[in-house]
Amino acid sequence: MSADLAVVVLGAGGATGRRVVAEALHAGHRVTATARDPDRLRSLLAADDLPSRPVVVRADVTDETSLDAAIDGHDVVVSAVGPPGRRADGLYSAGARATVAAMDRCGVDRFVGVTSAGVRRDDPELALWYRLLVRPLLRELYDDMIAMEAVVTAGELDWTLVRPVLLLDRDATDRYRVDDAATPPHGRSITRGDVARFIVTELRDRRWSRRRPTIAH
Repeated sequence: MSADLAVVVLGAGGATGRRVVAEALHAGHRVTATARDPDRLRSLLAADDLPSRPVVVRADVTDETSLDAAIDGHDVVVSAVGPPGRRADGLYSAGARATVAAMDRCGVDRFVGVTSAGVRRDDPELALWYRLLVRPLLRELYDDMIAMEAVVTAGELDWTLVRPVLLLDRDATDRYRVDDAATPPHGRSITRGDVARFIVTELRDRRWSRRRPTIAH
C-alpha cells in the first residue's frame, strides 16, 4: 500500500481521534476529519502541532447519508468513535452498522477501529480490581463494543480492531507491546499517543489485518 493514503477519521474530535489525525498528517497521509460539530473540531485542531490541515467535514456515525459523503474517495476508514460518558447507548454498534454499509456503497474495504481490551471477558491479564469493579460498571459499554466488533468482522472488510488497555492522555513513547486478542503480560496502561502511532503505522504495514491487536506498555 502506498505511503500516501486518503484516510478518513471518524470521531476525530475525541482525545484519541485528534491524535490519529495528527499522526496521519505527520506520516504524509491525506486526512479527512469528521465530527458532528465541524466548527468545534476546527477550533480544537487549531491548537495542535500539525504539518498541514486536514479536511474537516460534518458526519454523524449513525447517519449513512453523511457517512457516504465523508467516506467516498478514501482508502481507509479509522473509527475512533466513543461516547462522552460511561454509557454507549448503542453508539458503537449503530455506528458500525452505518459505517460498514457506507463503506460497501463507496467501495472502501479497509477499516481500523478502536475498542478496548475490556471486551475480552476472560482476559487473564485484566487486574482483579478491574474485573470486579470496572467491568461490571461498564458492562453496557463493553457489550456494545462487542456488538460493534461482530458487525465489522461479519463481512468481507479488511479490518483491524485495536484494543488498548487503560488510556493515558499523553504523547507517544514508542515503547509498547502488542498481542493478538490478549493483553500483553502485566500490561496495565497505554498512552493515546502510542495508540495513534500504532494505528497509523498499521495503515501502511497491514501486519494486523483481520486481527485484534491489544496494546499496552
